[in-house]
Order: sequence, then C-alpha cells, then structure tokens
Amino acid sequence: MIPLSHEPTRPLRRQATRRVSHVLAGAAAATLLVLLAGCSQKPQTLTQTGAPASQDPWMGAKPAFTEKDWTVGDKASWQREINRRAQNQNEYVRMR
Repeated sequence: MIPLSHEPTRPLRRQATRRVSHVLAGAAAATLLVLLAGCSQKPQTLTQTGAPASQDPWMGAKPAFTEKDWTVGDKASWQREINRRAQNQNEYVRMR
C-alpha cells in the first residue's frame, strides 16, 4: 500500500529524529572538548633560565651558552650583556 501523504511514515520519522539527536549530541561533545582544551595551559615561570630559583641569574649559565664578553658569576658583565641584547632589539638604534 502506498501512503497518500508526502510525510514519511512514523518509523522513518523516529529514525530521523534519533539521527539528528545523535548528531547534535556529538556536536555538543566536540564543542565541549574544544572549549576545555583551551583551559589546559602549562604554567609559565620566571625560573626557566637554567639556574635554580634560589640562585642569581648571572650564576647559572653553562659556559657553552654564554657570550664571549660574559663570565659566569660576574654581575657587571651579565648586566652589560643584557643591556646589549636589549639594544639589539631596539629598531630605532638598529636603523641609525
């Protein structure tokens, strides 16, 4: 027997409703995962220089990673190198 109306029969309508609800639930779960992924940030600390937190920053570098004008443990040469690096990043000074 052929249905006279253009609407699907009830079992087909139930299947379509289930599919839509599954798709909406999946979309909601994906959205929740994306939103929660933004909450997982690694902690940022100022002690990433290689020196322990209890040690001064000019005391903790390994000689392989130091500049030629800086000696480990010399605060004055460390400050000069920090100032030189800052001036190298200054566009006004570099373009003179």
